[in-house]
Amino acid sequence: MKKLLIVFLFVPLVTFGQTYSNYYGTLDVNANVNQNINANVNVNKNVDVSGNVNVNKTVTSIDYGALRMANAQREKNRLEQQIYANEEQKRMALEIASNPLKAFDYGTDNNWVMDKDNAESRGFKKGTIWYHKIPNNSLFVKTDGYNYRNESEEGVLTEIEMGEVSYLFGTKQFLDGKKKEREGYIEFWKPYLGKTEKFLKETQLKKLKPGTKAEDGNYTHKVDLNKAKVYGQDGFVYSWFYENDYDYVIKDNYEVIMPNGVLVRAGVRYSGDKDEVDFEILEGRREYFKRLARQTIATSNILFGKKGGFND
Repeated sequence: MKKLLIVFLFVPLVTFGQTYSNYYGTLDVNANVNQNINANVNVNKNVDVSGNVNVNKTVTSIDYGALRMANAQREKNRLEQQIYANEEQKRMALEIASNPLKAFDYGTDNNWVMDKDNAESRGFKKGTIWYHKIPNNSLFVKTDGYNYRNESEEGVLTEIEMGEVSYLFGTKQFLDGKKKEREGYIEFWKPYLGKTEKFLKETQLKKLKPGTKAEDGNYTHKVDLNKAKVYGQDGFVYSWFYENDYDYVIKDNYEVIMPNGVLVRAGVRYSGDKDEVDFEILEGRREYFKRLARQTIATSNILFGKKGGFND
């Protein structure tokens, strides 16, 4: 019996839940620790069951310029190793590496003319044109739909998503709905027409509380709301900094709700495996691509034939 008691005395009376990164200064305390054991442990450190102390980095300021330059150099090193058809192509690629905004200048104009089904599903007329610039393929490759992907040598995925464009009260789903459903839909959206900031604050951002899990289980570190040009219109971008069991993510969500009921959403996601990257690495990649992402989303357009487009 005495031997058994001795064994219990040397077992740390500690139970651990999920721990999260403390890069943005939000510390999740989710452990019950015996006071005697924890007396000499700094609150900014996590103690695992083996007794090892893991110190989380906490950011007070970010040197965005240094992060951007480091990303530019790594991208230049990568592109220098590629095989090019001619010296002009190589020159262009290296120019883009130094300044990713050049991927817009050397990009490709894309005009998608909607057929009847695609136009009606979005509430538009046949022949409506969805325009955007495809970033140069030295940096981005096209994936499904109008989405573009880049993966850094460090393991950061950057995904530009051209998103969703629709007339809220003209989509096939809305028109085919029952009367009560349509009335409820109109009642919900009416207060937000032309009021994107109000919509985001009362719906999207309300669900994302720093230091807590969102409905989808992702742990929110930080949320930031700023003005932005979205398809030529005065809209907003809310940035969500979060993590889950596998990834660290920074997601920039661009949105505008026009007074006439046209809704536009687009986004840029920076993510990486938690075993390979941290938020500092994501911040560097985001800073590197920031101007390109903004330009691509700001200059996209929906053209309505003789009626013109968003940017007219």
